[in-house]
Amino acid sequence: MEESQTRVVYLDETVFTFSTFRSKVLAHRRDRIKVIDSDLRVQTLALIAAISEDGGFIDFTIHPRAINTKVFVPFVRQLSEKLGGEDFALFLDNLSVHKTRDAKLLFEELNITEIFNVPYCPQFNGIESYFSQIKATYKKLFLGQVIKEAQYDTMSLIKQSIQSVSDENAMRCVRYALA
Repeated sequence: MEESQTRVVYLDETVFTFSTFRSKVLAHRRDRIKVIDSDLRVQTLALIAAISEDGGFIDFTIHPRAINTKVFVPFVRQLSEKLGGEDFALFLDNLSVHKTRDAKLLFEELNITEIFNVPYCPQFNGIESYFSQIKATYKKLFLGQVIKEAQYDTMSLIKQSIQSVSDENAMRCVRYALA
């Protein structure tokens, strides 16, 4: 029996809000840091990204609100173009956006095979670990800006955080989820 060589792409969404920063920010024990929550203005942004085991990071887009069909469908089309129009499988969670009529029609049009994760088991989707690395870096960058009392731009911090995670680390995230 011949093994399939279909590339599997792991896709998911995450949101960056003030609580992304506030939930876990660490400082050295002797450092005195005073942060007045009401002074911090963090733009809420949603990130949709795709990674694979054989290449790491593939693509992303940042959107000012939650990901909906009008954002998801063009992103998947853009992803397909980035992969040269080749057939691939898309590993997704069970978010309703992934199961809309428009999404199903797009999957059929582009010959994309959907693989839906087991409900409530994000540990099987390698992109979750990838997002954890991005958010850890984001928190450090954000805290650094706050401590310096410098201007910060949430979108720029997210992009810097994405760039900080190597393709090898992204591939490791997928392999870890598959183990």
